[in-house]
Amino acid sequence: MSKFIKKNISFGLIWKALFAVTISTVLASGCIFVLGQYIYNKNHAQRIDSRHQQYEQAFSSVITQLKQKETELGWLIPSFISADIPREKGLTEITRLINSNWFKIELESDIQSIFLFDAVGQLKGEWGGIIHRQALLSTWLKDVIDDEQSHNKIVCDTNCFQYHAIPFLHNGEFAGIFVFASSINEIVLQMKEITKADIGILIKASNTPYEQQQSSLPLWSLKIPALTNFSKNYTLLEALQRSYPKAIPDKSISYVFDDKTYDIFIIPFGDDASLAKLVVIDNITQELLEKQNAVDLYVVSGLSSILLSGIILFLLFIRPTAKLKKIINLLPLLAEKKYSEVEQSLPELKERRLLADEIDVLDSAAHHLIATLTKLDSDVEQRNLTLLERSNELQNERNFVSNILDTAQVLIMRLDQLGKILSINQYGKKLTGYDEEVLVSKYLFTDLICDNESDDLLNGVIPDLLDKKYATYKHDSALSSLKGDKLYISWFFTVIHNVDAEPEILVVGLDLTERRAVETQLAWLADHDPLTGLFNRRRFDNELHRVLIEAERFKHNCALIFFDVDQFKYINDSSGHKVGDQLLSKIAEQLKLAVRKTDIIARFGGDEFVVLSPQITQEGAESLINKVFSQVMDVEVVLGEVLHKVSISAGLLMFPVEGYTGQDLMASVDIAMYKAKELGRGMWCLASPSDLDRDEVKYRVNWKSKIEKALAEERFVLYFQPIMRIADKSISHYECLLRMIGENGDIIPPGPFICVAEQTGLIKYIDKMVLEMAFQRQKQFMDKGLNIVLSVNMSGELLSNPEAFQMCTSLLENYGVKAEQFIFEVTETKAVSNLKSANSFISQFTAIGGKFALDDFGVGFSSMNYLKKLPVQYLKIDGEFIKNLPNTHEDRLFVNAINEVGQGMNIESIAEFVENDEILEVLSDIGVDYAQGYGIGKPMPYPEFHQTES
Repeated sequence: MSKFIKKNISFGLIWKALFAVTISTVLASGCIFVLGQYIYNKNHAQRIDSRHQQYEQAFSSVITQLKQKETELGWLIPSFISADIPREKGLTEITRLINSNWFKIELESDIQSIFLFDAVGQLKGEWGGIIHRQALLSTWLKDVIDDEQSHNKIVCDTNCFQYHAIPFLHNGEFAGIFVFASSINEIVLQMKEITKADIGILIKASNTPYEQQQSSLPLWSLKIPALTNFSKNYTLLEALQRSYPKAIPDKSISYVFDDKTYDIFIIPFGDDASLAKLVVIDNITQELLEKQNAVDLYVVSGLSSILLSGIILFLLFIRPTAKLKKIINLLPLLAEKKYSEVEQSLPELKERRLLADEIDVLDSAAHHLIATLTKLDSDVEQRNLTLLERSNELQNERNFVSNILDTAQVLIMRLDQLGKILSINQYGKKLTGYDEEVLVSKYLFTDLICDNESDDLLNGVIPDLLDKKYATYKHDSALSSLKGDKLYISWFFTVIHNVDAEPEILVVGLDLTERRAVETQLAWLADHDPLTGLFNRRRFDNELHRVLIEAERFKHNCALIFFDVDQFKYINDSSGHKVGDQLLSKIAEQLKLAVRKTDIIARFGGDEFVVLSPQITQEGAESLINKVFSQVMDVEVVLGEVLHKVSISAGLLMFPVEGYTGQDLMASVDIAMYKAKELGRGMWCLASPSDLDRDEVKYRVNWKSKIEKALAEERFVLYFQPIMRIADKSISHYECLLRMIGENGDIIPPGPFICVAEQTGLIKYIDKMVLEMAFQRQKQFMDKGLNIVLSVNMSGELLSNPEAFQMCTSLLENYGVKAEQFIFEVTETKAVSNLKSANSFISQFTAIGGKFALDDFGVGFSSMNYLKKLPVQYLKIDGEFIKNLPNTHEDRLFVNAINEVGQGMNIESIAEFVENDEILEVLSDIGVDYAQGYGIGKPMPYPEFHQTES
């Protein structure tokens, strides 16, 4: 038998395998070759398409940059014209500017001609070498004049030019049109630099004898005004013309010339795309050579793989075939049950995972067969051992489940079909306080439930579960413990089906008592202020909305009382927030004593409180607000030797008011409260018809919200305007001017928001922020080596603050700057109305080296007597007396008088609104010391005359 087997398998297996592998390798290599060539051709085409897109984008970008430069120049030239020049003289001034700067414009830009037209399209001036084309521009200019928008046109005849018409304004009115003319030929070198390819421009030829002598392509009726590497590329284009005599290819073509391959790409442009084309000539010879090399590599690698695979397959099959012959010879011994002899004759089994084949599987099967036959006698014993181990595992699982029931932090009970308690876990006994024996012997589950509704509900649960109406059931109810505590439990019911007994009910309960308490507390906090226990702003808005609806429906008069605590911030700063909180709590207690039971009290935020009194007359409301003042004025808090007594300012508003929402009413009563503050602290004011001006209310609410949001998001910055010493034209110092950054990034001057900030009390936060920013910026300037003096404006609120000096000294210490580096500006009106506090603060800050300027002097009280009581170092003459100074004799007299008084009292003078050299010259003649205004320098984000060296 062995001889028969050897005779049949000695030859052919290896060679058959070699033949099969060779055929498959040849087919695979051929497929790889074809697929690789296809992918490479596709990638090459995609690269060419991508490159063409880059050419078009580059050309568009160059044209756009050219238009952008012309647009910038079109807006820049009119900006040099003074706003004082009338519009009819503006064109003359523009002509003068271009005449004096034409050489520079022509040298530094690609612009070859400029045409200037007035607002009706009449030519007022032209510069450059391009002849004015009246026929071209007349109709086109009419469109520009009609829509006052810029227009662009590319025209080609002997050359290609881009005409860009840009309208411009003077003093906000349409004043004229610039038309810039630039040669398209100039972009050829720019395109070559960007694309690294040769670039040319082809335009329609008119077939004149002169043009036929120029560089032209007569078969296409085209001429070449511009072409890089002209001698080579012109010859190439002539050859391409002969190859395509009917017309130039529309887009792209691959063309072989002088043993090199070129990608020629055409880009039409201009208003008439048939008249002008941009040609891009790119040498792609190297790319095609790389492609051919890659194809050759595929062929070589395919042939190599055939040879290598044959050698490897031959070596792989020699040893396995020998092993196969040995296993076949041992098969007869298995039939004779000579297992030990077969096992000794078999080679040692080695683990082979990566290179295992069918012969290795056969070898492994033989070893496993021997092992299986020799171990049959031990199977029964092994089975008994397995059953014993399984029994032990089941016992461990039972103990594990028992431990879970006793340690789980949930209440677990078993009930019978009547609802009687059969068992309870350890946590359940601890939670309820009952012993298990007592519960099992005496209690039904429903005996532990507090409310009758749950009793009735649960009595129907067990039958429904047994009837399989639902698999599980969930219910929340209260449970009474043995101690009488009320626990809130979430119950889960399910059926336990026993094999040899009646079904039982498994009840799992989660204790939600603490979570219920937390939810109750959170619900309370959602409507109340945690410090005072009063309603919060959200709840008060809801109550106001409800009362307003009822008042409008039933024609009831209602009242709003809105007040805040005077100087509360300074109490917080001087004695701490703990004292401030005590003060607010005592105010809340007194408010509860002062109002009626039907009244609604809320803490509106910070130190603001509001009382809503429904169904009350104006007389009753005035009596109520007086009672509130009487109760609250008794509040006082003592910290050590410091006694803090309460003073409040309030607004009173009667409503409903036709068409007013709750927000409108709150804004109106807020206005009344701040009017009370202006009358003096500790007073109240009834909202007047002027306070109910809807437009004013909306304006104020809008700006108050914007200011609060800008403060929270830190969207305020300082700008710096230089102040010049007239004698030597040097910059003495800079005034810090506040700007708000709008939500869309625009810069907002202080005019719209400072007045609202003063009326709503937000000015005190702005004051502190401005001081902080000014001292911080001064520190930054010092670190950069800049010696700058900053002038900072003070509000009346800050001037009357008794803690202002302490605030400034703290900032000086925190930032390490000196008082000599600051000048504080205060308006004449604010200084006189807060004369005592102003004098105190000025004296204190001057004593440590600081200086003061009296701003807007001449428009307020204008009493020279106050200068003796305000020890300032500078007088800032109001701009109303300066802007018309050269032409108004009375203004000269007034400015001269102020300057002489200041010099007599050793006070230097500063003139505002200095807009031009004529005003500056008059000020110099009068003897004014300093000048400030747009003629000196505009406010900038950085001191422009003190730049550090880069």
